[in-house]
Amino acid sequence: MNILKTLSLACLICLAGAIAIAQTKGPSKNSPHSAMDPDKLLSLGDFYYRNNDISDAADRYYKQAIRSAPGSQTAGYAQYNRGSYWFRKFYVVKEQYSKEDHNALSEAEGQYYDFIDKFARQTKTTGLLADAEFYLALVYLQQGKREYAIGWLNRMLAEAAEADTSVYVYKVVWSSKPGDIVDRNVQAAELATYARKAIEKGGDPDAVVLDIKRWCQRQ
Repeated sequence: MNILKTLSLACLICLAGAIAIAQTKGPSKNSPHSAMDPDKLLSLGDFYYRNNDISDAADRYYKQAIRSAPGSQTAGYAQYNRGSYWFRKFYVVKEQYSKEDHNALSEAEGQYYDFIDKFARQTKTTGLLADAEFYLALVYLQQGKREYAIGWLNRMLAEAAEADTSVYVYKVVWSSKPGDIVDRNVQAAELATYARKAIEKGGDPDAVVLDIKRWCQRQ
């Protein structure tokens, strides 16, 4: 009988340990967290995003926030951040692993486009419209689609006066170098005009981004 009690106690301890381990892991693709507040889901996504996690946990939390509060401003911010996550992931992988994750660029393209087309006005988050158009142009630049990049900068320029007059730039693209920090708002129309000229001059994407970064830092 004592042996059976000892074995039962050991099983309970193992089960408790397994539950504790499971609770410390990141979000599961199959875990909807439907009862969680959408703002909390957005914050959790931001936590993974800011820590340069590339496991796609940030994107999963953002998707859950959108599903939890469709049509809300929270959903709009989460959708914009989905584009930002995938664009950042491309540069994190490129710097840390010396690889180009073209799937990340494709995801960034789709998520930024969906924000512009389906979320910005519908969720009253037009304050991020110029930001999304600018970064979508940079996605196309990195993909080698310069005409598309210029087209989105032209659209950004046309809408700057009425929808979104400024763009916040922390870094033009992600890097681990402190010298790449911009950390300021710049006029959307002026940024679109300068970025278009920088692309039209030619040069590889890194050279264009460097040119735009130096311009932003002078503002």
